[in-house]
Amino acid sequence: MSKEVAEYVKPMDTSGRARKASRSRDMLGLTDGLQSMNEQLRDYVLESLDSVENKLIDRGDNLEAMMTTLKEESAELKGELTIYKAVSGNGGLAVTPKPKEFKGIGSARDV
Repeated sequence: MSKEVAEYVKPMDTSGRARKASRSRDMLGLTDGLQSMNEQLRDYVLESLDSVENKLIDRGDNLEAMMTTLKEESAELKGELTIYKAVSGNGGLAVTPKPKEFKGIGSARDV
């Protein structure tokens, strides 16, 4: 038996009606103990749920902050890409000459 239940159990040497009354009192004591344990368990579970909820809220906030940062970096990279495309479309940084088309047999003198 648990300590709380043992507090309410009082053995008595009685007979007949007194024994029945004693058992009734014992049962009432046991139900009070169980009710107390039930309330303690409920409080513990509610505290645990609150703790988990707070942790999840913090994680959600952190994820939102990371998403905002990634969106800003993405916008910045898109801007850089636009600039690079414009530069390469205007001739780029270095223009390479196109090779002449091959027209049959070549000799070493042509090079």
